Amino acid sequence: MTEPGRRERKRQEKLDHIAQTAHRLFESHGYDAVTMEQLAVAADVAKGTLYSHFPVKEAVLAHWLHMQLEQDLEQLLPICLAEGNFKRGMRKLLDASAAGLEQHRDYMLPYLRYRFVNVGQPQAEANDARSDLVRAFLALIAAGQKSGELRDTQPAPRLALFFHFLYLAALMRWLLDPKSDLHEELAGVLDLFLKGSLKASAATGKRPSKS
Repeated sequence: MTEPGRRERKRQEKLDHIAQTAHRLFESHGYDAVTMEQLAVAADVAKGTLYSHFPVKEAVLAHWLHMQLEQDLEQLLPICLAEGNFKRGMRKLLDASAAGLEQHRDYMLPYLRYRFVNVGQPQAEANDARSDLVRAFLALIAAGQKSGELRDTQPAPRLALFFHFLYLAALMRWLLDPKSDLHEELAGVLDLFLKGSLKASAATGKRPSKS
């Protein structure tokens, strides 16, 4: 009898193969021009098999992007944590993320539409196990709380999700405004997360000085 671990590895290899084939087609012909039927032929899989794993083309795109993210985080996250400082480590992560996203800008809108529409869907969650940056945000926030840099009045997983929502908002702003700079947008997210939006006087209950 086949071991569950081996079955899962085989399944993952098939999904990765399909996603890598799809990316080559996207790069050669353009994302919008590629059909699922073309992908099935190029990947040498039956259409039924393809649709059983990926019901829509956006799901294949998401899988490929998550593959790249997993590979990048394997090397990048330890470097960010080694900074020993939340702000420096998170800034390094965000700058690297911005550089990568700038290379794949044309894919971002269909990817985000797919993610938002399929939030909580079992199949999407199963294929998105490598998912997004939340686990990296969580690792840096937890380290910042442990070192005393960040308050621990909120649990780290909740803060990681909040940070991710801010990250996605910055990403959408960048996609919708051709003049915006993603590095600056993400720097603004980090600043807001660290400082909040209240003036220091409002946070302490003191009136600002007129001097």
